[in-house]
Amino acid sequence: MKAGLEPRLGQLPANLQELLKKALNEECAELIKNLEAEWTDLDGKTIVIEFARGGPDGSDLPLPAPFGYQYSLAQLSKNILSRAKVLYIWVTPEESRRKNIARTDPNDPGSILHHGVPEAVMFGDYGLDDMEYLVNNSGRPNTICIQSGDEKFYLPIARLDNRHDLTSFVRKEREDWQPIEIKALYGGLKEALDDLAG
Repeated sequence: MKAGLEPRLGQLPANLQELLKKALNEECAELIKNLEAEWTDLDGKTIVIEFARGGPDGSDLPLPAPFGYQYSLAQLSKNILSRAKVLYIWVTPEESRRKNIARTDPNDPGSILHHGVPEAVMFGDYGLDDMEYLVNNSGRPNTICIQSGDEKFYLPIARLDNRHDLTSFVRKEREDWQPIEIKALYGGLKEALDDLAG
């Protein structure tokens, strides 16, 4: 499956490309092997593509390329955009920074669940995002408008309101999850996904 992105690593100097290949080859091969083992028949399935996009703290909107959801989503293929829906996990930049600090395990920096991002990156790349701007300027209710080439795609959007943390508990061992936490997350997801199913 291809996302429709233009190749960027191919524009790097050849010696730097070789260094990157050597550094990433084994890890990438293992990742692809695991993904291919999980892929079966995708008919009737939902494919989730995660984006974490933003721009520098204090930026004016719309965000310039390559920042923001507007730019990043436009990099997807038209085939994907024609069928895409957006489940936006709504969190403030301040809450995002708090969660970044709380989840960081310096003994496990490569972890999916416990990785941390330097503060400069949190302010420089995730200081704000453009999702609210996209919703307010779409021209159609409950959608965001993404321009890809000469076509406009109106992607339906729903929000999981995570401004008051509903999700961090899932990083704990499952036996430590509290029923009230599960109920709150389930309720928020159900509401958002029902909106998307519309």
